[in-house]
Amino acid sequence: MSETNRVEEKVMETGGGGQLVYVPYKKGIAVKRFRGTADRVYIPPEIEGKPVIAIERKAFLSCKTLQYIAVPDTVEEIGDWAFAHAEQLRSVSVPRHPLSSGKELFLGCKRLREIVLSSSQEEWAEYAPQGLYRMLAMAVTVLHDYFLFDPVEFGSDAWVKRWDEKLMALVELDDLDGFEELWTCGEEDYEGKDYDIKSYPVEKRKMKLRIAYFRLMHPYKISDGTLNALREYLRCHTKGTDTPEAWELIMEEHPNDLEYYRVFADSGCIAEENFDSLLEDMRDCSAEIKAYLLRYKEEHFAAKDAFAAFDLDW
Repeated sequence: MSETNRVEEKVMETGGGGQLVYVPYKKGIAVKRFRGTADRVYIPPEIEGKPVIAIERKAFLSCKTLQYIAVPDTVEEIGDWAFAHAEQLRSVSVPRHPLSSGKELFLGCKRLREIVLSSSQEEWAEYAPQGLYRMLAMAVTVLHDYFLFDPVEFGSDAWVKRWDEKLMALVELDDLDGFEELWTCGEEDYEGKDYDIKSYPVEKRKMKLRIAYFRLMHPYKISDGTLNALREYLRCHTKGTDTPEAWELIMEEHPNDLEYYRVFADSGCIAEENFDSLLEDMRDCSAEIKAYLLRYKEEHFAAKDAFAAFDLDW
């Protein structure tokens, strides 16, 4: 998208302490930049009777307070780094039609949790529970693949396949990948923690496991191969291994979320050898969680013991 520096800039209030600076562009309007302290911005579909068709490069760059941005269906172009380094940004709504989009739109948006596509209620009812809007956000913030920022192909078999391929490439990446660059650049803080050669791979594995848990909880169109590979990855990092981050992540971040324990169990991460230590770690968890683990033991291990005893009698 071409720059619009030589035309008169105008300003409109967005409410909540925000302003949009805009200029004429082609047959409509381009949003040039945002200023203010608003936490939500709804870009109007029309300004001065003309459609808002573009968002300029860096328009919302480094907006520290924004948590939600709604882009209207009239927008056709979004420029480079349009929302980059908006550190508090949680949710963005974009049109459900082809977009001409620039480079690294969401660079540094570490808290972005969902990119929602304007669509029918039927599509919303299908996509939201499946975690697809979260997958779209992860595509650009975790998997770093802007080919997946495609409102038209979003949710298709080919789209999901590519997403899973990028996920598996991330999982298979060496746990020290990126450390030398981080150290060389003199970074003292990465994702809010001080890292050294020992802690960096631990945090790297936890990052991979977060997205693996998410995908296993939202298995939309997942292939058997991807499903089994992710479960195997969890088993490689269960309690009792040298790298037990699959269990530590639950204890640290989701100690009373039953869904995480179910994924953990369904992945084969609970064994007779680690059961007692798992239960000991759960001493401060809810009664529901403890009951689930005890039922798991009864259903999977007690029967095995009973058959063993039966064999001995014979």
